[in-house]
Amino acid sequence: PSEGPHVYLAASAETTCAVSMAGEMKCWGQNNYGQLGYGDTRRRGDSAGEMGDALPILDFGGSSLAVKVKSLSVGFEHSCAILNDGGLRCWGRNANGQLGYGDTDNRGELPTSMGKNLPAVDLGSGRSAKFIATGHYHTCVILDDGGMKCWGRNGNGQLGYGDTNTRGNSPGSMGDNLPAVDLGPGQSAKFIALGADHTCVILGDGGVKCWGGNGYGQLGYGNTNNY
Repeated sequence: PSEGPHVYLAASAETTCAVSMAGEMKCWGQNNYGQLGYGDTRRRGDSAGEMGDALPILDFGGSSLAVKVKSLSVGFEHSCAILNDGGLRCWGRNANGQLGYGDTDNRGELPTSMGKNLPAVDLGSGRSAKFIATGHYHTCVILDDGGMKCWGRNGNGQLGYGDTNTRGNSPGSMGDNLPAVDLGPGQSAKFIALGADHTCVILGDGGVKCWGGNGYGQLGYGNTNNY
């Protein structure tokens, strides 16, 4: 993660999103839960005449000159973007609270759920997002202070809180009530990547830690034990 304008591209199994140098975001592909962010559930990119200038720019509220996307990530059926003010917006499927709004309501399926009606995810007092990563049904973010928070499905401990409790799906589960993941004494997060049900982080000292589902040894610890 670094400051300044960037071109971004992110893809999941059935959805793709891109951010231009101007900070404008477009998405195409599957849209059954509104994960494209256009306020409907209609696929885009599978018929002639839907791409190029015909593909709208996502609306996050305000003028396009003021609201720009700095970073994005596309999960299995949800998407997230960090705006230039450090605010995080997420939309799409939310059955496990992976959007981080303290409920299980999908967003992005209706015109009234996007634009100014899509709030910023509450990351805690004074905290903003620096980097975002999405898995199948969970989401993690690197904060401006180098801390890391995760929410959504947690059946294999993929959130990193030492339990299997889902977070982000009920009132009071986000903001200051959501603790930072314990990465070890003095450690900070530099980069994060999420799989279907596991999470990995590059630490400030260059080390790597992974946790969650490990049925195929994807955590890299020489066994198939979940962590």
